[in-house]
Amino acid sequence: MNALMREPLRILAVAAGEPWPLDSGARLHLYHVLKELARHADVTLALPSDPQHRAHLPADIAIEVIPNTLGINGPTPYGRHAGLAASLARRHFGWRASLAAWLEREAHAGRFDVVLLNGALSGQYAPHCRVPVVWNPQDELVLGTLRAAEHDGWHARATALRHAALYAVYERHLAQQAAATVFVSRIDAAYARRWAPAARIEIVQNGVDLEYFQPTSAPSIPGTVAFVGALDFTPNIDGIVQFVRTAWPDIHGRGRARRLLVVGRKPAPAVRALDGLPGIRVIADVPDVRPYLTQAEVVVVPVRKGGGLKNKVLEACAMSRPVVAAPRALAGLSARPGLDVLTADSPRTWVAQVDRLLCNPTYARAIAERGRAWVRHTHRWADTGRRFLDILASAARYGRAATYCRSAEAMPALTLPAAPRAWRRQPGPIAEQEALCR
Repeated sequence: MNALMREPLRILAVAAGEPWPLDSGARLHLYHVLKELARHADVTLALPSDPQHRAHLPADIAIEVIPNTLGINGPTPYGRHAGLAASLARRHFGWRASLAAWLEREAHAGRFDVVLLNGALSGQYAPHCRVPVVWNPQDELVLGTLRAAEHDGWHARATALRHAALYAVYERHLAQQAAATVFVSRIDAAYARRWAPAARIEIVQNGVDLEYFQPTSAPSIPGTVAFVGALDFTPNIDGIVQFVRTAWPDIHGRGRARRLLVVGRKPAPAVRALDGLPGIRVIADVPDVRPYLTQAEVVVVPVRKGGGLKNKVLEACAMSRPVVAAPRALAGLSARPGLDVLTADSPRTWVAQVDRLLCNPTYARAIAERGRAWVRHTHRWADTGRRFLDILASAARYGRAATYCRSAEAMPALTLPAAPRAWRRQPGPIAEQEALCR
């Protein structure tokens, strides 16, 4: 261990809400990252309110509740003036003055070595931390915004372009201040590098709980197709509605016993309207999606909007279900199309791929087995946690070294490891700390 890091790393993780229940990608990601980090570091999770599911959260993490004494859009603490990018972001996203004030008071080297800001909106609080910051937006804002408007009218596309321009400025501004910015997908990371080429952009893919999502001995039900996901999430709504309109009638018409299970939380009205159509059941707010994945002979992921990484692909593959996915649902994943999963990008290919799996159990089983082998090899939460720990420790080492240089006048010649080139080319907490040690 580095001499500057003899004690366990002290991590402050800041989140907009508790990571439970595990019914969204953001909660799932944060829960498992914290669980893995707590195995090797002292982790404190700061939340805006008392957790309602403390018993379900990792036992080894400490919880601090940030008092909401100043409210939303309150005054900036201690007279700190925001630049143009920060001001625009506050006006667009909202601003928690209490969180900024709390970080000013608590996020210092006496208590923590590094801060992990979780979520796209949390990055705007980086300037209020007095230790290095790792920003974890997970998904890239510009990419998701532009994709969401692709199939909309001109007015929606114009609005999306305005928002995308703001998000690009926002991401550039914050990525330059953070020690590192982390995305779950290489596609998202590539977009972010367009407007923040000098920032340190890292890719840490999600894992999947291989003990929870594993094959069972229960047989699938012949002719059953399933879609599983949050049914109030715009990309999921768009994807399943489009699939039902353009591909499902032909799939169902080739076998009247075929049925489509649409499973997930809080179905939007457009999704609820699918229930009762020929062969379709909408099953809302189930406590456990695994029985429905087990029933399925085929899992479809027809998502064509949004960014990030699709956990639903990983979970279905982990349970040895053959998956047919839209190309964008596989963006950023290393699965081999045609071997680990199948892809479809038009109504005709959706019908052909799903029908092929339903009619050929031996072929479907081969796809499912290769898909599970791919997930087991590539998407383990332990690997995700180690990557995060490495990134956080790397950021904290520079923070501790800077403190050591300022306090140990007898050792002015301390030499730090060379910082990554991206860190040296731009101002921010890391560059400032290195300058203090020169």
